Amino acid sequence: MEELKNIDNAKNLNYNYFMKWDKNVIEWLLEDNNPAIAYRTQTEILGQTGDKKPVIKWLLNFFPIDWKEKRFIMFVYYLTAFAECGLDYTDIQIDKSKVIKFYKDTFRNVCGDFMHLRALSRLGLVNEPTIVDFIHRLPEGQLSDGGFLCSTHLEKIKNRVPKSCVKDNMYALMAFAECKKKGIKISNENRLINYFWNHNLFYRTDNPETLMLNVREGWRTIDTFYPFEAMRIGIQNIIESFCVLGYGKDEKLKEAWNILENKKDKDGKYILEGTLSKSYLPKEKIGKPSKWVTFYTLLAKKYMI
Repeated sequence: MEELKNIDNAKNLNYNYFMKWDKNVIEWLLEDNNPAIAYRTQTEILGQTGDKKPVIKWLLNFFPIDWKEKRFIMFVYYLTAFAECGLDYTDIQIDKSKVIKFYKDTFRNVCGDFMHLRALSRLGLVNEPTIVDFIHRLPEGQLSDGGFLCSTHLEKIKNRVPKSCVKDNMYALMAFAECKKKGIKISNENRLINYFWNHNLFYRTDNPETLMLNVREGWRTIDTFYPFEAMRIGIQNIIESFCVLGYGKDEKLKEAWNILENKKDKDGKYILEGTLSKSYLPKEKIGKPSKWVTFYTLLAKKYMI
């Protein structure tokens, strides 16, 4: 792993920009105790090549033996774990047709479906014909407010104009961002962005000081929650998605940036405020510096350049 620690030979043109942070933060991300973060920092921030083998071994040692047999959302979580670790579908040792068929047969515009789409994009399957066809049809499911609502709820609504679901929309935002990384711009992106602008990102339109997801501290959209799940996403992933889509310097994102920057410790590392009780990735400690939150914050800033 010695090559991982040599950050001075980084090929990324943005390398000098990242040295505005303490060099120790980058070296901390490159440590061996989280091979996934080390690999993604090396490849996505420093522009170096990296070795996937330690990442795959680390992840599979954490997975249950029967993970491939899990149903719907748990299966999506395990696919997401591979995606979050910077791997692609060839590293999973599973028939990609099974993964795509699963997606085609179950998609109903729920949060987990957009989470699945994001994972498929990161895993390198976004150009498969079934997925391309679905992406082209995404505008058909978009509501008048610019967002999405799962079809199970939509079918129950009669005699009124439905409102979309913020949880659906946050995952759609993340999926759109990952598709853009693969060179695919989704035609209805602007309408979804406007949904968030109309809500000042996180707040109710009928009460601008109240969060749309006003739950316990650590689990809110203004908190650094990780890893994300179908019901909640941390602020660092929301900001990174906006930056990928080209809105990182938008004035409307300034408040969110201020919130995130206030979660940084004296060493330039970002603190974890919430996590899953049962995680699909090895857990970090709440109240301590988080490599995942720090990595995504740096990645967001990279896309601002």
